[in-house]
Amino acid sequence: MSFAGVSFIGSGGLLGRSTPATAASLVTDSGYHLLVIDGYSRTRETTPNGDCIKSSPFRVGCHSWCIQYYPNGRVSEVADCIHLALVLDEHNIEEAVKVQFDFSLVDKAEKQLPSNIHETEVINFSNETPCYGCAFMNRNELEKSELLKDDSLTIKCDIMVIKDVDIDRTGANTAPFVVVPASDMIQHLSSLLQSTEGSDVTFEIGREIFAAHRCVLACRSTVFKGLLGSMNEGTTAGVVRIDDMEARVFKLLLGFIYRDSVPEKEAEDDDVMWQHLLVAADRYDLLRLRLICEQKLCTYINTTTAATILALAERHHGRGLKDASLDFLTRAHANLQEVTVLGGLDHLASTCPLVLKELIVKLVSPNKKARIDVNTAFVTVPASDMHQHFTHLLQSGEDTDVVFEVSGEKLHAHRCILAARSAVFRAELFGPMKEGTTTGVIRINDMEARVFKLMLTFIYSDSMPDINEEEDMEEDEEKDDDVDDIEVTWQHLLVAADRYDLQRLRLMCENKLCGYINTTKVASILELAEQHHCRGLKEACLDFLNFPPNLQQVMAAGGLSHLSSSCPSVLIDLIAKLAYLKPSDEL
Repeated sequence: MSFAGVSFIGSGGLLGRSTPATAASLVTDSGYHLLVIDGYSRTRETTPNGDCIKSSPFRVGCHSWCIQYYPNGRVSEVADCIHLALVLDEHNIEEAVKVQFDFSLVDKAEKQLPSNIHETEVINFSNETPCYGCAFMNRNELEKSELLKDDSLTIKCDIMVIKDVDIDRTGANTAPFVVVPASDMIQHLSSLLQSTEGSDVTFEIGREIFAAHRCVLACRSTVFKGLLGSMNEGTTAGVVRIDDMEARVFKLLLGFIYRDSVPEKEAEDDDVMWQHLLVAADRYDLLRLRLICEQKLCTYINTTTAATILALAERHHGRGLKDASLDFLTRAHANLQEVTVLGGLDHLASTCPLVLKELIVKLVSPNKKARIDVNTAFVTVPASDMHQHFTHLLQSGEDTDVVFEVSGEKLHAHRCILAARSAVFRAELFGPMKEGTTTGVIRINDMEARVFKLMLTFIYSDSMPDINEEEDMEEDEEKDDDVDDIEVTWQHLLVAADRYDLQRLRLMCENKLCGYINTTKVASILELAEQHHCRGLKEACLDFLNFPPNLQQVMAAGGLSHLSSSCPSVLIDLIAKLAYLKPSDEL
């Protein structure tokens, strides 16, 4: 991946930038940009919520980009988070630009810190939507960690522009050889909840019983973590009874914990149910669910419900929902009059009288009329943070119940997470292969510990593992050896992904290895692709060999001789490919 420049932000704003570079491959253009924030505390003090500092523009994939840095968040609901956004810094975009990007914290050696990687799926940047971002990291978490050194931090933005790229030969294949599917982690966890496999805690709500998994609940909710952690040994096999909640509400709460969403078909079109779910979300400290409920309840505000919803928002600190309710009451006199006739103000006076003071202030506000007919998004729901929760669960080592000894190193994990993500682990830990693995250590001697760790990181985060691809650009002497080591690690990780039936990880490895194909490595990569049924990677290798100068160099180096002895069947595919060469291209 090519270096695309660096921006420095100091106490006085943007300081400068380096000269950008460009990159190209068969199917993607990629590069990265470093955003160095020197004087972080100053940027936090001088930049209010909603305001940002822009990086210098830089180029990747023949397009101009910049990064927006919001020290105090982009919206009030996530004012405690640093928000980052990637912006396509161009006008009159004729066609949408397909991009996959991620933000990560890096140390001075440009080494990514995998717990702080925020990766996107493929996104279309266009005139209508030229900017995409995320709540990158909680400020308190950053400021208490070692990531902030000397009031400075470095954020890396990796960008891959996906497009058809022509190379200097006729008939080149411009379609992607490998397409990595969207994350399927939520589907896996949803299936885990439905199957109850490996469940170790039971809840009784009314007459209904719900089975769940302690580690999942604990990593998603600090309240559940405290509740389950404080349960003594005698309650481990018992039942947790909850008497002050409806079963349908608890079912939706559990579903959100495992799926990070509330399916519309399961959530009844009933404002009372959404109110109860908001109370449950607040009780178990599920901020994102609470904001989802607030956003939904904003659509139910009318003269009949406004007072009840306002009282609920006041009791459970729903700032956005409260603002929406007050806006409804002050937007038109008819609204307030009807609410008063229906006894809404009496209800507020008896349940939360202080909110009446805010209502009076709104009514006499000189800007009241300016708000009429203005469509304002009172509640903004942040992006899913589920992947970060499970990454932290792995790193913390809390509540682990299985130990692997890999090449002499012991690694701890959670059975239910492994089983949810891998059919092979499910058979090994809960199925017919489980004998002897229940209490003992599972030994794996034919894999490096580093590769197993990378695989575990993917299982918990569902994001691209970090293999330290970006080394110091000036260390040219060691660079080739480092690249070789990285390429071999990707090969080993592909083998591990195939072994444990992790299809998405295998495709990620295939996609990465496509970038390492050259005359020296193509034979070994093609052999690997054939052995592990990697159709896309195999096609990329054959396409590379379908260029006569490349094939000549590989033959001279003995690559075809190696293939003839290790996997001769692949030579038949190569011959079929070469049969389509034009006469002018013959060797």
